[in-house]
Amino acid sequence: MMEAALSLLRLYTEWGVDVAVTDAPADHRHAGAGLVLPPLRGKTPQQAPPYIPLQPGTGRTPAPAAVTQNQPQHPPAPTSFADTVEQAQRLAAAANTPEELFQAMDSFTACPLRGAAMHTLMPSGPHNAPLMLIGEAPDEDEDRSGQVFAGLCGTMLDTMLAPLPLERSQLALATALPWRPAGGTPPTEMDQRICRPFLERAITLFAPKRLLLCGRLPARMLLGKTTDLPRRNWQDITLPGLPPLPVMCMRHPLQLRASPSARREIWTTLMTVMDTLRQNSQSM
Repeated sequence: MMEAALSLLRLYTEWGVDVAVTDAPADHRHAGAGLVLPPLRGKTPQQAPPYIPLQPGTGRTPAPAAVTQNQPQHPPAPTSFADTVEQAQRLAAAANTPEELFQAMDSFTACPLRGAAMHTLMPSGPHNAPLMLIGEAPDEDEDRSGQVFAGLCGTMLDTMLAPLPLERSQLALATALPWRPAGGTPPTEMDQRICRPFLERAITLFAPKRLLLCGRLPARMLLGKTTDLPRRNWQDITLPGLPPLPVMCMRHPLQLRASPSARREIWTTLMTVMDTLRQNSQSM
């Protein structure tokens, strides 16, 4: 019974449930007739605003009184998808350090993914790393821990790197999205377009020498590709503030479990990456 209860709680967490409700439904349209409001802090009960009943037959409350001039004004929320993308671009461009970018992303509530995620994931690793790995959308382990390439995904990455003269601490690591879609569902095109400015700005601020895109989502967001990914071949992309950046696509580390052919393809790609890194280090 305890395991079943824990499983139900985990399911509620995946769905974003954070408010308890009663067993029986309550009709709040008529419940307010006998409602007694508690006294407001610093005011007598007579000063508390009275309950305003619904207008008969409309299902709406009367229009509120005009806002007074001394009432604090808040910046308007985005009113359209285009406004949301523009706001994301503006916030990302204004960030001059990874810390500022994290603060901008963590306070950005206009993206539908933000409300359901437990953490905002920020890339990690050294500045000007020889290689930056960008994974898929955060999985459950990454969202719960707030760390990129955590849990099973991180174990598979360590397995990939074990035979190579390349330490995890030498790499910059990121996820394509800073937030996990609710329930691990595929992100929508709208989600990707909203999050892309944050991903591009993170790459600019970390300034890696090369990018390794692990999976289809980062390839789709940065290259616009869904098929014919440039595996085992480098191609350049241009981001603001950086010289042309060599990019290669590879299967995600979790694909190590898929099949022998997937493991062989991952290993072949890694050999190409290592050959390139060795040539670059010898030429410097």
